[in-house]
Amino acid sequence: MKQILRILSFLLVFNVCSTTVQATHIVGGEMTYTHLSGNLYEISLTIFRDCYNGNPAAFFDNPARIGIYNSDNVLIDSLLIPWDSDINDTLDPILSNECLVVPPDVCVHTTTYLDTIALSPIIGGYTLIYQRCCRNQTIVNIVDPLDSGATFSVTITEKALLEENSSAKFQVWPPIYICANEPIDFDHSAVDVDGDSIVYQLCTPLLGAFPGKPIPEPWEQTVPTPVVWIDPPYNLNNVLGGVPLQIDSETGFLTGVPDNVGQFVVGICLEEYRDGVLISTTRRDFQYNVGICGETISSFFAPEVQCDGFTVDFDNQSSNANNYEWYFNDPNNPGASSTAPNPSYTYADTGLYEIMLIAEPGNTCVDTSYQLVSIQLPSLFADFEYSFEDCSDSITIVVTDQTIDTISTPTEWLWELSTGQTSTLQNPEFVVGGESIVSLSLIVTAANGCTDTLSESFLTNLIINELSFDTVQICRGDSVVLNNDFNPIYTYSWSPAAGLDDPNAPNPKASPEVTTTYSVTITDAANFCSLTQEVLVTLPPPIILGIPNDTVICSNELMLLADSDEAVFYVWSDDPDFGNSL
Repeated sequence: MKQILRILSFLLVFNVCSTTVQATHIVGGEMTYTHLSGNLYEISLTIFRDCYNGNPAAFFDNPARIGIYNSDNVLIDSLLIPWDSDINDTLDPILSNECLVVPPDVCVHTTTYLDTIALSPIIGGYTLIYQRCCRNQTIVNIVDPLDSGATFSVTITEKALLEENSSAKFQVWPPIYICANEPIDFDHSAVDVDGDSIVYQLCTPLLGAFPGKPIPEPWEQTVPTPVVWIDPPYNLNNVLGGVPLQIDSETGFLTGVPDNVGQFVVGICLEEYRDGVLISTTRRDFQYNVGICGETISSFFAPEVQCDGFTVDFDNQSSNANNYEWYFNDPNNPGASSTAPNPSYTYADTGLYEIMLIAEPGNTCVDTSYQLVSIQLPSLFADFEYSFEDCSDSITIVVTDQTIDTISTPTEWLWELSTGQTSTLQNPEFVVGGESIVSLSLIVTAANGCTDTLSESFLTNLIINELSFDTVQICRGDSVVLNNDFNPIYTYSWSPAAGLDDPNAPNPKASPEVTTTYSVTITDAANFCSLTQEVLVTLPPPIILGIPNDTVICSNELMLLADSDEAVFYVWSDDPDFGNSL
């Protein structure tokens, strides 16, 4: 009873002085016990915190608050363990392949709390619980990870107390970082000093404290409940959402090949059996950081065929390497090499050369890559012409390839217009609208692999011109101007020239003797685009009068002076005594 009073007194004093820190940092932990003598047991609590993603203010608790419950989940005792700053360490990533490289954003810090407490045998035994908030919000396989705390516990059965048992101890903490698409193959086996039988299984981790009370006192702790998986695809049988993890129930050997990237909560439980009876249960709760692990990879870019000179520039694209050796395989310079990351080398002649790059030479994780480079004389010269057609509603660009090759033959064309249009025809056409500056580029490839590129920019401009009219009627001997609304920046060419005062004027005067259709070609100021329009000038048909020769008639005798034409009006006049008739 004195011991319980001492613990509660310390607990009350600390509660007055403590401050609450709510932050994400918990990534795992486990609790074990060791029988010392009589009723004395050493309690060991190991905690792991994220020192990269976690809040720096959320450090290890000082002290760690552990509640001791009976089999009815009633708090009967408490244990506060001060933090020993000498017992802490930052874990190094351990990978299955020494040539894999972990990204720099993984950091796990651990500590262990140790203390001794007297536990008298009671019916049903004890469960020791440590609760904390919060887990990393970046966890992907459980619901509301930011609002989910963790519970680390160990169960000591009545039989374990009576027989002075010590719990089984996991030997090694699982790797803090595992590589996607790489086997896990980790030994979770435990050692039991009492020689009890151990059964291993995957188990669902437990929720703990919540953000409103991230560091609960023992009497504020809640009955642990399992975390809630985001199902599908996650559940106890598929905690990584891809290839399921498998654990050997007898050996604790965990296997699997994670194929999803992310942070995942995992739980493993071990049960101790003595004479076929469950005597104790220990839970391990941890976080897997699954990511893409780098390996030393030798890689570089050089043109497979180079036709514009004998100097080759090499672009080093290797990964996870700092040291390099290049070999250029030049018969005219045996042993030619370089240790520069991105060297250039000038060959003396044309030819086919095999380049070798060694990344991390002399290292266990060395990697080598090769590439052939063909150096040829320049012979391919890209060229093209273009013209504009149909410039009314849109502009058609007609392209004519003018490429020449003095050695080989052009075989492939890739045209790219700045509007996004492309073509692989030798002589393509493109349609654009409105006034804009467009760029046309050509990448042409010859049969020997050489390529050449040419780009040109030009202005496209629709010809906006409507003639004043498309049909007009004039009388014989009259004239009419054809284009009052001309644009002075355009040039005009009219045909036929007959009846026009100037066939090259923007607004010529037309005096045709017969009905005539005049065609005009309008060209823009840059002389690129032209448009053709027409105007019809009509004249009425000629008037033919049928009037008889002079003749003599008697008084009161009638005479027909002209054939009647309903389309013609007549006005007769001569002698004042001669009656006008219409």
